[in-house]
Parts: sequence; structure tokens; C-alpha cells
Amino acid sequence: MKKLLVSVKNADEAMLALSCGADFIDLKDPSVGALGALDIKETQHIVHMVGGRVLISATVGERHTMPDDMMDAITQRISAGVDIIKISVADMMHHGDFIEKISDKFSKKTKLVAVFFADTGMDFDLLPQLSSAGFYGVMLDTQNKQNGLLQVKSINDLQRFVVCCEVNRLKSGLAGSLQLQDIDVLEEINATYIGFRGGLCDNCKRDDRLSRIKVEFAKQLLHKHNSYGLVA
Repeated sequence: MKKLLVSVKNADEAMLALSCGADFIDLKDPSVGALGALDIKETQHIVHMVGGRVLISATVGERHTMPDDMMDAITQRISAGVDIIKISVADMMHHGDFIEKISDKFSKKTKLVAVFFADTGMDFDLLPQLSSAGFYGVMLDTQNKQNGLLQVKSINDLQRFVVCCEVNRLKSGLAGSLQLQDIDVLEEINATYIGFRGGLCDNCKRDDRLSRIKVEFAKQLLHKHNSYGLVA
């Protein structure tokens, strides 16, 4: 049963997503990259406003030059009450045994999700390592927001990714400039959740405001497909 993740950039958008039935509220600053980290004060405000009604995830930014920088960013968001922390796999790979180090320090305190950029490469061999390190899940996103996930990866590739996650006991997420019509295309792929930002914004631009009509419609489409699955 696929769930809906909606990326928000402020408290007003978070409350809109909550009222429309989002299953995950994802904190992200779309003006500073694919995984742009939201200001920590705004993060704290959103956590307070949501009040534990749904899970909140947050990115910690990209291109950390030193492991300590990423560790500090994770610690800040744990302290703010974020439930799920999303980390760029590309950043982790620059630092050798960083997966083990980050797991030793954080995996018992919060749910860690490793994010692969589908348009720059995926290494399925890392999934068993992430599972052994105690990661909660793995997500596919796109770094270049001019191209959607379905433009850079085939349905077969995405199905293989989700199955590999299931085999390794990892939650799976699909995102990357997805549009409302992509929900129908992804119907047969049993990802844990599907993530949206630009596709649910005014003018389909990720820097614009979330559209209530689009968020509600995304929830309705997922509910329809999930209901079909239960009947089958």
C-alpha cells in the first residue's frame, strides 16, 4: 500500500499537506538543491505544529565536505524532533566507512534513509550494507530537476529497486519531479511511498506554493489504487 510523501518548505505548507492527508511530511528547501536542508528554526516550528500526527522527514543538505558537518546536521534535526533523516549516498561514499560510523551514532535514535540520485547512478550492491547498518529505508530521487524519475529510469529498473529493498528489509521511496499522472504509471510498483514537490505546486514549479487541489487529488489517486490492490 503506497503512501504519499509531500515535501514542504514552511509551516503553512506543512499544515496544508497534513489537512489533505499526506502520510509523510518532508522538510526541504527547494531553492538550494535537490536535497536542500530547511532552516532549523522553521524545522522546529513545523515539528511543533504537526504535533506527532504524521511522520516528519527532513534532508540534511548535499555535498558535505567533512563527516562532522553531516553529523552535526543530523544531530540538529534529531534534537528538533524529526522522525526520519534523509542522507545523500553520494556524500557518504566520499568517506570510506562512513556508513558504519553514522549507523553506530544515529541508527538507534532515528530512522535513516539513504537517497540515491537515479540520474547519476545507483549501486544496488549497497543495499545489504545499508540494511546491516540499521538504515530504515532507501529512496530514489533525481538531482537534475529538469528530468523526472520516469525519464531517467525504466519501470523495470524501478521495480528491481523496490524488490531489492524488500529483500533487504528496507522501506522504498520513489521521487524526482514526479507528476500526478505518474501515479497511474507507478501503480504496479509497490514502493512504500511516492514523494512529490514540484508536481503538486502551482505551475508545477518546485519553488512555487503547494496547491491544495493537487495534493488532495494525489491522495485520492493513491487511495484509489490502494483500494484496487486490496480488492485484487
